[in-house]
Amino acid sequence: MLIDWSDEYSIGIPKIDAQHKLFFDGVHRLHKECLANEGEQVVLETLVFLENYVRGHFQNEVAFMREHEYPRIEEHEKLHVEFLKRYLQLIAEFKQSGPSQELAERIGEMVQGWLVNHIAEADTAYAKHVMQHHG
Repeated sequence: MLIDWSDEYSIGIPKIDAQHKLFFDGVHRLHKECLANEGEQVVLETLVFLENYVRGHFQNEVAFMREHEYPRIEEHEKLHVEFLKRYLQLIAEFKQSGPSQELAERIGEMVQGWLVNHIAEADTAYAKHVMQHHG
């Protein structure tokens, strides 16, 4: 079950919110492609697009946290590393077994579930820090 972007996921930092929203869009696109049996190449391109997008987004977040002297950067980065590890496992699985509705569901749930929780907890924490110290 995919979740649509909602303003409740906004952390109040427009640049980061815009990236999270695009991330949601990418997951929806991936899900549609798998369900429509778009073919391996198309799905793989979206998987790789999302991977690169996520890497870029994570770098932006960390740079933003450094800029605002957020004290829990290392802890936050570990969450990013953990996510990428799990995501890359799913890509490897896809390359082995090809697109399936089941894999699409798992990728969608894993990515969105992680993102929603990550935004709710970790991203909100650094947004609060920024607003308190650099308001």
